Amino acid sequence: MFKSVTFRWIVQIVLTSLNVVGILLFFRGFFPSKVVLPGHNEFTDISPFLINGQQPQFTKFILMVVDAMRSDFCYSESHSHFHFLHSLINQGHAIPFTAFSNPPTVTLPRLKGITTGGTPNFLDAIINVNDDKSDTSQGLNNQDSWVGQFLRRNKTINFFGDDTWLRLFPEQFSEYDGTNSFFVSDFTEVDLNVTRHLSEQLNGKNWDGLILHYLGLDHIGHKGGPESSYMKSKQEEMDQVLKRLYQYAEKQGQEGDDVVIVLMGDHGMNEIGNHGGSSIGETSAALTFISPKFNQLGLKAPVPDVNDFSYYNKISQIDLVPTLSTLLNIPIPKNSLGIIARPVLELWPEESRIPILLENCKQIMDLYIAKSDDQGEILEHWNKLKGGNSIEEIYNFLGDIQSEMAASATNYDYNDLFSGIGLVLVVSIVSILIFNVYFLKSGNNDIRLVIFYQVLVIIYSLHFHGSSLIEEEHQLWYFFTSICLTYFGVIYFKSTNVPYLGLMFIGIRIIRSWNNSGQKYSSKYNIGYYLLNNNSLLLWILITLTYFLVTLSTYAQGGFVPSFSFSNTTSLSGSQDFGNLFTFITLFVAASMSLSFKMVQFYLDGNKLPVVARSIFQWAVNSYGVNLNQLNEHDAKIRLSEISVDLSRLSMGALAVVLVVRIVIGKIRGIKWGTITDITNLVTLYLIHQTRCENIPIFIVLNLIKFAWARFSIDLLKTKKTLNIDHNILIITVFTLCLQNLTFFSMGNTNSLATVDLSNAYNGIKAYDIIPVGILTFISNFSGPVFWSLSSLQLLFEPSKAAWQFSSKKLPSTNELIIDLIFFPKLKKMVLWVKSLTCLLFYSVAGINLLASCLNLRFHLFIWSVFSPKLLYFGCWVVFVNFLIDLVLCGLVLILS
Repeated sequence: MFKSVTFRWIVQIVLTSLNVVGILLFFRGFFPSKVVLPGHNEFTDISPFLINGQQPQFTKFILMVVDAMRSDFCYSESHSHFHFLHSLINQGHAIPFTAFSNPPTVTLPRLKGITTGGTPNFLDAIINVNDDKSDTSQGLNNQDSWVGQFLRRNKTINFFGDDTWLRLFPEQFSEYDGTNSFFVSDFTEVDLNVTRHLSEQLNGKNWDGLILHYLGLDHIGHKGGPESSYMKSKQEEMDQVLKRLYQYAEKQGQEGDDVVIVLMGDHGMNEIGNHGGSSIGETSAALTFISPKFNQLGLKAPVPDVNDFSYYNKISQIDLVPTLSTLLNIPIPKNSLGIIARPVLELWPEESRIPILLENCKQIMDLYIAKSDDQGEILEHWNKLKGGNSIEEIYNFLGDIQSEMAASATNYDYNDLFSGIGLVLVVSIVSILIFNVYFLKSGNNDIRLVIFYQVLVIIYSLHFHGSSLIEEEHQLWYFFTSICLTYFGVIYFKSTNVPYLGLMFIGIRIIRSWNNSGQKYSSKYNIGYYLLNNNSLLLWILITLTYFLVTLSTYAQGGFVPSFSFSNTTSLSGSQDFGNLFTFITLFVAASMSLSFKMVQFYLDGNKLPVVARSIFQWAVNSYGVNLNQLNEHDAKIRLSEISVDLSRLSMGALAVVLVVRIVIGKIRGIKWGTITDITNLVTLYLIHQTRCENIPIFIVLNLIKFAWARFSIDLLKTKKTLNIDHNILIITVFTLCLQNLTFFSMGNTNSLATVDLSNAYNGIKAYDIIPVGILTFISNFSGPVFWSLSSLQLLFEPSKAAWQFSSKKLPSTNELIIDLIFFPKLKKMVLWVKSLTCLLFYSVAGINLLASCLNLRFHLFIWSVFSPKLLYFGCWVVFVNFLIDLVLCGLVLILS
């Protein structure tokens, strides 16, 4: 019965689905909701935080969060333009810190940390992208926080800024206005919407707490990195906001209301402007306590740059929670692991400092006793401290218990963990059995190739058991791709193939050199950096050439000419035919609009266009009736953003129309040959549209490798020792699988959340919407794997098209068509099944090793910074690449062909 193609597909779909379910089950067990103590903390006696037992240090607070504000942006000589802040530090009115932000360094878990004092749940990094205002599952109504404690004292808090706060505290703010945190194309309006409330709030409004969360600096980082030309002006803008707040605090102090200002970043950013991982730049955020009441002498600002971003005193970011609680005289939240910042403690007289620290110890010990089974040694130490010890000893004790509890904060669901592992294990065993039975059942098959592939899969799978290997996975894929190509070249060597093998090796080496791909080492000596920062003229020449070549291929390589020709000719001379002329013009207009869009996007990101590109940019802008010379910077950005959205929509809409019309006309006229090629080329144009500018020329290299492989493959199929179809499928699948991964990493991606690129996630979108933004984010980050997935179909079914083998003046003869499997429709299902089985073996065997590694190393030092992000990435590969692209999309393409 297993010989039935239908039955094989039923088994394949079941196995693929079980693999996905197993991965998701493991996710649910590995990233559970965090268990916290319910209720609110209270003072058991008179508050030790009061001055002389009568009044708090401060009656009001202003929290100013500047998203992604790395420590050097506030303090360093070369990167900081916070000149007013520097003057406050020099005068002693500001106490600066570098605050360590626990990974994942994204906004939602960091806001939870700085309000509750707890360590983050990695699941929050995923939930962070959800913008559903009705979702209250992440609310902190039932969890103790300094926000809740402050309100319980009959105080009021007003909030303006990132609407993530409104998801956490949906009912707590008296006045509020939220701005969306994910529309990264907006640098200006997103902050002006916060600042416009200041005049009203600082002049007569009666509030006790004011929270401002600015997003513009983070958006600039995502689009242009920390060296963006917009960074200086944005820092100066934030510095002016701080100046207004400080002037308000001075005025209130004269009237008897002491106001403390906290200026901080929720996290930092890495060298390319992203965040989410655990690099030094991402985890080093600025944190400064500011008040005219402070008198810290001896500090100077700005200070010389340091490589580890450690400026002044370094504390944990969650230390803000008990520190702010002491300043405002509210109980420290129950689940806080924070420690009162030592320089702030000096505000109190010496005799008050130990009681304040013991209150911090009491709160954290209550949490420790409630959560820990082994309490002996720590409890004994705590009992000794109650008798009164030195401040140094108390800080050492707090540091030890903070480290211990932060390391053991997660409760895993072992039922889900083992269920997920069990399902993936079953899928891997069954897929291995089916794969070997199928390929080894016939004596015609080359057992060397079958064994070679499985050895490669096993070697790859074992790398999941080492953290450094995961961080540097791109090295493995360069090795695997080179080894595969060498193996195929040696086993199936022909002298006529030498030029094509050489071209592929050169292409692979160029791909490898295009970007920084690992997490351990970063270098500016790569092609992408050189083009973007040192030779923008060459970059735009290559971008234009890429658009031209891919558009020309789209028109001439596939079935557009015979499909759209009104005459019966199939030659390119038929381009004089109205149908072909219309198609030709439509394709090049769509490509031109996409190219214009990339120029506008490049300019909006703060980059300088070369003179030649600038003229095209000016023409595109002028066609919308916009004269940039007559607009100020703010209005120019708004109009350019509108033009950008319009160009993106028009170009992609035109491509979509051409694709639909091509498929419909091809079906009506019965033209099958070239449909897969046409779909692949049109999708490639879209992938280019969704790719960062410095990576666009890499598509020239990818197409050259595809061309060379098609020639190489055709020569193998034409040789007297002809490969059977199964082996051709296996060779192409293995090679494109390697190229999928190599291209993914060589486009600047890693196994860190920090390299998730959002710069093209809003192409053609005016406002944040999680579904289209999520889809565009996936496409822009996985454009390489999507390209090779569709290219594998082209190489299997239409290699002669990929190889440009035939003259455009005539159709190939019958004996030449035999190499294109598209003319054997009954083979479609079987070919795709073999390809899918080969991929499933890879993903299931790799998956079981990764899950086992995460289970085994669940208490490892790098479980959240290395293994958990890799688990999330692997989930994307399994669900979106293997299931939705390799199986569903490729299946749909075959149905349409």
